[in-house]
Amino acid sequence: MTPTTPWGNERGQLPQRLRVGSHLAGRRQARRLSRRCARVGVSTSPDRLRQMLAGSTVTWAEVADFNFALIATQYRRDQFRARVRRMKRRGARSLLFVGMVLVTLNFLFCMAWALFNLTLEAPPL
Repeated sequence: MTPTTPWGNERGQLPQRLRVGSHLAGRRQARRLSRRCARVGVSTSPDRLRQMLAGSTVTWAEVADFNFALIATQYRRDQFRARVRRMKRRGARSLLFVGMVLVTLNFLFCMAWALFNLTLEAPPL
């Protein structure tokens, strides 16, 4: 058995961890993976991706492109998650601020109503 590296082995195959289990990647899964790769600048046809994931011989350039696409899509996914997390935090902070403003206005209206009622019931001088 030949030693494997994270970028592929000496036989020019993708590493085992990148394969799709024990079955071949379906057409839909290959198209989706091809579109994700195209979004980061790596254009590979879905049929070629299926062949690569099935274990056919690949060139070092294809392995490097595929690894780059995986890393770039993971980076974009992490950026998106961070953006969503920031938006949630900002939204929670805004809701807290609006709630505090409403509580303050409610307190002021209650004070005004109490003072108004006290002035109505005061005996005339």
